Amino acid sequence: MKFSAVVLAVFALVSTGLADKTCTPSFDYCSDVLIKDKGFTEADLEDVIKGTDLEKQPLKNVLFHCKNPGIVGHPKLCESGCEDPKSEGSHSCAA
Repeated sequence: MKFSAVVLAVFALVSTGLADKTCTPSFDYCSDVLIKDKGFTEADLEDVIKGTDLEKQPLKNVLFHCKNPGIVGHPKLCESGCEDPKSEGSHSCAA
């Protein structure tokens, strides 16, 4: 296999992996939805909270903000857990 074909194949694999993660910008998401429906992994979300005061919190108690399709950040603690909306939209902390 030629070098350019190998580079192209690796690029295609990397691009495909990145394209799998998707979320609607400006929406907030519970971790379970990001993992189950949006292509993120637990490791992805743990990386977001690494080095913050939320690092020791269970992911189910963290609300993530979608900054760009495939990029989440601005984690927020939901002490009572996270609540999924009835339709597509921002999630919130459980009451």
